[in-house]
Amino acid sequence: MSKPTILIIDDDEVYLELLAEALESNFTAYTANSIERAEQIAADVQRFDIALVDENIGQDKGSEWIKEKSSAKQVATSFVLYSGLATEDAILKGLECGADDFLAKPISLLALSNKLEKLIAYQKQISQFETEISSKERVINISMAQASKYGACMQLTSKLNNCFSYESIRDEVFTYLYSMNLVGCLALYPLNQKALYYSSANGFCSPVEKSVMELLKVKPRLYRFGSRTIFNHPLASILILNMEEGTIDTDIYIDALASVIECLGARMEFITYQESMHKVQEQIQKAVVTTRKMIEVSTNHNQDVMKDIVQNIGMSFHVIDLTLEQEEYLTKLVHDALKKHSQNDMNYFEVMKLLDKALEKVEELKSISSSEEREPTSAPSPDDEDVLF
Repeated sequence: MSKPTILIIDDDEVYLELLAEALESNFTAYTANSIERAEQIAADVQRFDIALVDENIGQDKGSEWIKEKSSAKQVATSFVLYSGLATEDAILKGLECGADDFLAKPISLLALSNKLEKLIAYQKQISQFETEISSKERVINISMAQASKYGACMQLTSKLNNCFSYESIRDEVFTYLYSMNLVGCLALYPLNQKALYYSSANGFCSPVEKSVMELLKVKPRLYRFGSRTIFNHPLASILILNMEEGTIDTDIYIDALASVIECLGARMEFITYQESMHKVQEQIQKAVVTTRKMIEVSTNHNQDVMKDIVQNIGMSFHVIDLTLEQEEYLTKLVHDALKKHSQNDMNYFEVMKLLDKALEKVEELKSISSSEEREPTSAPSPDDEDVLF
């Protein structure tokens, strides 16, 4: 193990040599009898563990030189100032200039060696502390990055819950992939429709990408092969093409997208149900309108028939010489026919009322569905909530 290095600066060359000899057993010592010479040595060595500096070096002040170098974090890790004056002002100068210790002449060489060794131990403690802090900062930064990525995933699931079309689902998923620097493909499998394939890089999937997704959609919810990972649901798949192996981010993305694919599948189920409801509504409306028209035609036809009967019978009374019994019989026939016709009209009227109510309900359902699509509950924007890191 190499010895710590020390630069000793003093214009008294005899005293300088004495200090170097006293410390050479525990330090690799460099000596300079002037500030200029110290600068030259520092240019070659770059950095010392300790700089031991006399306050008076010719016309220069050691405290001023220490202040300059310590503030710039140059020459040495620690500075020690010594002086022949142990006054309060001299000690304060040592503190103000940035020195780690102050010594008064005459210096006990044994005490000097002990002080410097303690200073080296102090440096090691500081170094260990900085390493520990750096390690903790790294853990904190990783945790913050993880929280940010999970937060983006939660925002995506919230936004998916407000999607009412396949295109809006595609846009939200790809926006998430772009923000995470991921490249991938999205497949949607609507019921009773052709599968839809989208690429985040090119807009449309290539034939081989379609084939891969078609082949792998029967795999489990999460299936990895090389740097590629597919997340499956019976109604949707997300294929990620650039997910690296063995990184913390990869684990985050896997956890996040495994949750996203379930949310995406649930949204596909909702849209499929909504489309089915629209078709049923249209069929009901068509059936009701058709039935209503048929009833109107039937009612009009019956009324025309009754008019003909009444008119013909009335004319018969003037042409045919009827007995009283015959007239009563024919009158009864007309009365019964009119009574029956009146009852049919009542039945038709009730049916028409029911059909009108059914049409109102269908229109109401359509109105509700349309308003949901036009005015979805918007997900909170970063400006409206606390942003996750």
